[in-house]
Amino acid sequence: MHTNARFFKGDLKIVKVARFIISLSLCAMSLAWTLPAPAVEELSYDVVVAGGGAGGSAAAIQAARLGASVAIIEETGTIGGQMTAAAVSTMDDMYGNRSGLYGEFIDKVKARYDEKGKSLGTCYWSPITIAFEPHIGEAVLYEMIEETRNGRSPSSEGSRILDVYLHSSVKRVLRQGDKITGVEASLDGRTVTIRCEILIDATEYGDILPLAGARYRAGNVLFAPKEEAFLKGKTQDMDARTQDITWVAVIKAYPGEVPPHLRVALPPPGYEKMREVFKAYVTRDGFPFRGYPVKLPVNVPTHNAYRGLPHFDFPGDADASTPFTRLLLTKTGVNWANDYPGGGGYAGKSGLPVRYFEDYAFRREINAQAMLKTLGFLYYIQNELNLPWSVADDEFGSSDAFEAVRGLVPYAYEPLVRHFPPIPYVRESRRLVGIKTLTSFELRKNSESYRNGGPGHEIPTSVAVGRYVLDLHGSGETEELESEFGETAESIAKNKPVGPFQVPFEIFIPEKIDGLLAAEKNLSMTRLASGALRLQPICMLTGQAAGAIAGLAVKYDVSPRYVDPLKVQRALLEAGSALALCHFSDVPKNHPFWPAVQIATVRGWIKPIATPTSPAPRLDDLNGILAAAKKGSTKGIFGAEEPLTSQAAERLIRRALEDSGRSTRLSLFYPQDKPLTVEEFAVCLMEAFFPGESPMHSQIERREWALKKLEDFGALKGIEDFDPKEVISRAQAADIVMRLLTAP
Repeated sequence: MHTNARFFKGDLKIVKVARFIISLSLCAMSLAWTLPAPAVEELSYDVVVAGGGAGGSAAAIQAARLGASVAIIEETGTIGGQMTAAAVSTMDDMYGNRSGLYGEFIDKVKARYDEKGKSLGTCYWSPITIAFEPHIGEAVLYEMIEETRNGRSPSSEGSRILDVYLHSSVKRVLRQGDKITGVEASLDGRTVTIRCEILIDATEYGDILPLAGARYRAGNVLFAPKEEAFLKGKTQDMDARTQDITWVAVIKAYPGEVPPHLRVALPPPGYEKMREVFKAYVTRDGFPFRGYPVKLPVNVPTHNAYRGLPHFDFPGDADASTPFTRLLLTKTGVNWANDYPGGGGYAGKSGLPVRYFEDYAFRREINAQAMLKTLGFLYYIQNELNLPWSVADDEFGSSDAFEAVRGLVPYAYEPLVRHFPPIPYVRESRRLVGIKTLTSFELRKNSESYRNGGPGHEIPTSVAVGRYVLDLHGSGETEELESEFGETAESIAKNKPVGPFQVPFEIFIPEKIDGLLAAEKNLSMTRLASGALRLQPICMLTGQAAGAIAGLAVKYDVSPRYVDPLKVQRALLEAGSALALCHFSDVPKNHPFWPAVQIATVRGWIKPIATPTSPAPRLDDLNGILAAAKKGSTKGIFGAEEPLTSQAAERLIRRALEDSGRSTRLSLFYPQDKPLTVEEFAVCLMEAFFPGESPMHSQIERREWALKKLEDFGALKGIEDFDPKEVISRAQAADIVMRLLTAP
């Protein structure tokens, strides 16, 4: 009994101790529930760029160069988006606009390969193309970011100029009414609140648009914020279609044989069906490239030259100009026969369902299937074509790609997938509903400018220039397009741009949300228009435009919708981004009045003396491109040094008054069509802009007043050391007006 009692007492002590510990735990839990939660880390930037892709990187660099503090929040460990992180590093610019940050980027890429004696013309069977390896492209972007940081002094608020957060994402968008105030983000695992004035959606999918509560389109379906959709009693069609995706692989030749760990020993599930597709595209005895349209199946050198890449660390040089030099290519991108779902479509319909955007679990499943298809192509070239090619072991090398599909792709493929790009090539995105929606018809009309001696159709609010066709990979049937904009399957050919086209300011701006901008494939445009604006070069240029809008919005402390597009244009032109469709032989890009002449052309301030006769030959007309450039028929004549006559001055001043929102009632002091001096033009301009302010005592006083007024606005800075009695040139007059209208 005693023994049992002692044992019981010991148990009782244990129970009491346990109860005491539990009581302390409950108290601690109670305190935790009642005390304030630990403060979430908080940061502050002027501009947050969600997505460090082609558009996002350019947006961040441009905004930072205009004085804003900027944060890039990138989900992967690689910046550059489709042109690096998705490995589509063969540039689709159709020999068009290589200006602005895109031009700067290409120049830096070229300089790196020049040091190795290597050509960039390795793709699309043409030596005038641009291609690079993804790791070189990413290194150049970081170089541009570092130059941007070094080119500015830290602000008084701290050292933030341009910060890049990798493996990070926006989880929530903060708003007060219709104004964006910041985001809640995961910065490499840390939950951080970031306050900002401007939020730019530069994600590959347009993932910020629903988080911000903006209306947007996915496929041909309008998506509204949940509360708005609920009030209207509408449900969105998740089976509407969007384009195929492709998980690209960068592959290279391995002299001798492929290393064992880079061999695809087993075909992926569904390989037999894939094999028939691959055979239809490339075989050992396929056709060589002999021009457009390309005859399928092609042979291996022709396939490799389609997405051929320069090989930085490989001896010798190669390009895509001849059958012989194509044989020298040792690196290429797999991005032709491996679209997913491809010709068979998904669930009986062409393309992918828009559920791919809206359902993140479904997105992972689709991405995994796209990766398996590319692995199937690698199996095909190694085991059926018996080629010593595999994934390039000098690209990527992280676990990002495999982590993105973990559990959906067999682990046996991990050594290969480690050298896959971290994201698939996504050709379409959610698209903002902005204050304007750009259509394919507008692209076509705009692109017809100056052709065959015809007139120009310049867009006055142009902030970028691109060049491409209406390229949809799947889902191009009439029922999948947007009938409300008059677009059908026939529009793909009917509305195909025939030359460069302009991108207007208005398609970056949401209908009513302030502080939000689109920057990439998510601009306010139709599906067909997006087929021409989804490529790397134009995305980089629209990203730069978004960055300029954001930077100026911060500078002037206004919402992006209230930023003057003319000021955006000047900022972009001074950053080297061409905005006009008409180029002039007498005003090259290094001309001191190039920005003013570009604006004068876009805005229609001054009629050029002559316009081009063949500004944009067809992409597949290489001989036409070279011949037109040689003849000089791709450029017009502005008449930059010609005297400004009173008739031309009247047109210029009237247009300037319109652009400034002033009354255009005007009576020039010099009615006859005569050349004007600087002071005569100054009087005409200032009396038109400030009627009733001019001193009427004498001509001398009027001229002194007008010149002083222009000087106060900083409008005479472009023509320093001038004689006011000298005749003013057309280019000088355009520069004065540009500076007047964009004065702070």
